Amino acid sequence: MELTSCPECGATAAIEERHVLESTDGPVEHAKVRCVTGHGFFLPVASLEGPAVRREAARPVPARRR
Repeated sequence: MELTSCPECGATAAIEERHVLESTDGPVEHAKVRCVTGHGFFLPVASLEGPAVRREAARPVPARRR
């Protein structure tokens, strides 16, 4: 699951889907975003505030054995 912030209220939002749409300037990646308060958007990924955070990447890394 990828998380970001809601473009309207700033609450935590999940990126539910990603799609690449063609444009006159080339392909543009879009995302379907839904926040915890219920707002929903389909917008270019570049317009999301800050990088999307992958929940899998947030797991702690096991300590190395010596």
